[in-house]
This record gives sequence, structure tokens and C-alpha cells, in this order.
Amino acid sequence: MVKVFKNQKGREQVLKSYDNLLELWDTDIEEVNLQTRYGITHCIKSGNKANPPLLMFHGVGDNSAVMWILNIKELAKHFYCIAVDTIGGPGKSIPNENFVKNKFNQVEWINEIVQQLQINNFNIVGISNGAYMAYNYLTHEKEKVNKVICLEGGMVTGNPMISMLKTIFLLFPQILVPNRNNLISIMKKLTSPESNFFEQCPEVVEHMIMLMRKHNQKAMFIHKLEKYDKHKGRQVKDKLNFLIGEYRLEDKKAFTCILNEGGFNYETIGGAGHGINHEQPQKINSKIIQYLLN
Repeated sequence: MVKVFKNQKGREQVLKSYDNLLELWDTDIEEVNLQTRYGITHCIKSGNKANPPLLMFHGVGDNSAVMWILNIKELAKHFYCIAVDTIGGPGKSIPNENFVKNKFNQVEWINEIVQQLQINNFNIVGISNGAYMAYNYLTHEKEKVNKVICLEGGMVTGNPMISMLKTIFLLFPQILVPNRNNLISIMKKLTSPESNFFEQCPEVVEHMIMLMRKHNQKAMFIHKLEKYDKHKGRQVKDKLNFLIGEYRLEDKKAFTCILNEGGFNYETIGGAGHGINHEQPQKINSKIIQYLLN
């Protein structure tokens, strides 16, 4: 089976930190483990079940506990929130022998989650790789979804391998010596200098450093990426909104070009980079609530 963490000790350290972060969510939660054909999928539920359902997908190298810590309290006032730990990611989901390239189907996996949660006409919010997951699911199952809001991601443009290599290039040379200072330098490369994220959220920073050290990111390679299809995008664009961090916007030209050409709704957020919902949590919360409830 796929090895999600580099070793058992690292897994235990991450999950202990995960639980510590949940204590800082400052809202009522319920953790559930769903049995799917690809293994155990861990979800965190928060908010009134009578409110509109909101599926929440985090990025490629993180988990629900750290991703939504600055957003969940406000969002749970308006939605029935279900934060999903992506299978293969450094959270509490546990893949089984079916989580392999020739068997795993991301859309089928999400459908199993939705079926077991018994939610209908739900909304989705995702960030980075989670935004891709949200967008891709919508193109396959648009009748099940009310609206989708994508933060710092969505469609896969061009060659996925080239995009991945560009991201890896940003990590050099610090990634060659992954000590604490170098890992913080890597995060700062993706974070707007206008943000006070590193001063205001030390617990979040420390957890993310731990994830970079302990997670076996090869476990996420099993998630097959589908390239952007203009026809599919056109069919769902009225259900979509994109929020993009203004910092390093020049690096996102291929993405914004597709958004402009396709007539998609999007907005750039000043004072934010790739960690958009951590860097500008109040603004992002407001944008999510306004878009999904109108």
C-alpha cells in the first residue's frame, strides 16, 4: 500500500499536531471516518445540518486541520461544512490497496463521500490542488453541485509535468537542506510581503513545516490530473467563481488567460499570495459567503 508518511514516528507527530490545531478551531466539530473503496476518508463536520452543505478540499501538501483553521468559525455560521482530508495527503485519511494509479478515480471517490454524507445540491470550496479537485468534479457531476469557488487554482493548463517542475524550481536551493529556516523561506516565496501571516499564525507555520518534512508527497502522484477542456468548462462556468492572490500574478498568466478567454468570473485579492485564505481570511470568508449564498 502507498506510504503517506515517511515513517510511523512522523505520522504520530503530525496527527498529534493536527489534533492540537483542531482545538484552535474554536467551533463545534465532529470527526468522521468514511469507508470508501480506496480506504478510510476522514472528514470534519461543523455547522448546522440545516444550512447549505459545503464540501471543503485542501491543497496538495497539507490537511483540513491546518487549511481551514482561520476560516471555519465564520463559514460554519452559514454552511454545513464538511472538510475532507484528501486521500494520499498528510491528514487522517488512510488509503488501502485500491489507491493505485490504475484503480483510483477521484470523481468516484468524491461521489462515495457525498453518498455517505447524504448531501444534495451542495457547494464546494477548494484551494490550490483542492481547487482543481472542485473544478474537475463539477465538470463531471454538475447536476449534483450548486456552486463552486476556487482559491488559487482550478483548471490544469498545459503540461501538468511542466507545471510541477516550475513549482519545484521555486523551492531551490532551500529544499536541498530542509531545515526550519529554509522551509520558512520557501513559504515566504509564495506569500505576499504585505501579509502578516507568519507573525499572526505561528501554530499554522510550525505545522506546515512539519508536513513538508514528514509527508511522502509521492503519495499524491496517484491523483491523475485532467487537462482543461474548453467545452466542459463552458458548460459549468455559471456555477464557478475564482479568487486569485495578487502576489506573483505574473506567474499565473496562463491561468488568467484561460479565465479571460472562457468568460469565467474571477477576482484578484490584494495582499495575498498562494496561501490566500490564510493571508486574507476575513476577506476570503466574506467572498465565499457572498458568492455561495447569492
